[in-house]
Amino acid sequence: MSFSTRVELPYGGRLQPLEIPEGISVEVLRPNCVRLPPDEGALLKEAFAHPTGTPRLEEIAKPGQRVTVLIDDVTRTTPTERILPLVVNRLNKAGVDDKDILVIVALGSHRPMTEPEVLRKVGPEIYGRLSVVNSEFRDRSRMTRLPGIPGAPEIWIDRRVMEADVRIGVGGILPHPAAGWSGGGKIVFPGVAGEETVAAFHLLHARNPRNMFGIVDNPVRQAMESWVAARVGLEFIVNVVMTPEGRIYRAVAGHFVEAHRRGVAFAQEVFCVRGARRADVVVATSHPADLDFWQAGKALLAADLAAQDGGTAILVAPCYEGVGPHPRYLEYKKAASAESLLEQTHLMPPQEQLPLAVAAASLRIIRRLNVLVVSEGLGPDELRRAGMTPFPTPQDALNAALRRHGPGARVTVITHGGETVPVI
Repeated sequence: MSFSTRVELPYGGRLQPLEIPEGISVEVLRPNCVRLPPDEGALLKEAFAHPTGTPRLEEIAKPGQRVTVLIDDVTRTTPTERILPLVVNRLNKAGVDDKDILVIVALGSHRPMTEPEVLRKVGPEIYGRLSVVNSEFRDRSRMTRLPGIPGAPEIWIDRRVMEADVRIGVGGILPHPAAGWSGGGKIVFPGVAGEETVAAFHLLHARNPRNMFGIVDNPVRQAMESWVAARVGLEFIVNVVMTPEGRIYRAVAGHFVEAHRRGVAFAQEVFCVRGARRADVVVATSHPADLDFWQAGKALLAADLAAQDGGTAILVAPCYEGVGPHPRYLEYKKAASAESLLEQTHLMPPQEQLPLAVAAASLRIIRRLNVLVVSEGLGPDELRRAGMTPFPTPQDALNAALRRHGPGARVTVITHGGETVPVI
């Protein structure tokens, strides 16, 4: 058989080949190429010098104040080791001593970062200079309950965050399943929230049937910003937009909503990719969200945006750490529907509501599409029980999908499914 199109699929640290047979209509979607700034350091300094919606950081912090800096974790590619020294040096200029600065890794419900991971994330200068700790969303003794907000769930936030005089968020802006885009107030909610609050965040997403991947003005983000980030206080953010190659494209700083929205506009220039039509078969890699299935599910949302009803989605995801931090996540996908699954939430403790909610959101995709999975980190039996079909290679999965849809099938390949928003 002759082949007309060959695509190299990012898969962890290597590439997986995929050949599309001659005569098959194929469209390849990848993040947009953008013109990079000549000096990334100057880009960051400019963001600090001219923040959006707030005074400069040096004007916000005062001598003797306690400052908490919230950073994202190992599942994100934010170059925190380059940003933190700039934050700390400006705090020092404002008279804040190093001993009064605490860095918290905002895990949400992810696993704690190891010491070597923390060192790589913050860099040797900060690691040896400041106290850096993981958030602990299951430790109620570390949490403070906020006063009741009408219509809101119980809101618990890390006590160390609430006790600070100034709170700063450092992170990246990427497409996100629930919040539309990461960054901004998300570093607080669910970043340093208690388990009940993290579960409520994901239940908000699950109860809205819309695919909100890449949609910034959505109910989850509105609730996140109004219920928590504004109530807790997030005085300053530094957010960057990265290219898939790990370069900084743009940086924003300032108000957690105003600066964030400015950053989202830049992120859309990179990650919102136009496609000509919905396809019968969509092949999407999880890259760069390759760590576990909890992260890799983002690529299914990307595939859902590009596939027509009854189509086939092929998820190519290494999932080196298996299912991820919530082992029962895959089990909940066995339910008949998202709605039947959500009806059980009032019977569940928060630690089960959380994976149930995320499973419900992805269950809608599994019911709309035929989902095939290529992954070395997930067992064939557990994938089948979750309503998905395992295949050893992307080529095997594509061949099976083309047999199902016939010679006139249209194929779309999304090379970076973990961070690409198809716009059809």
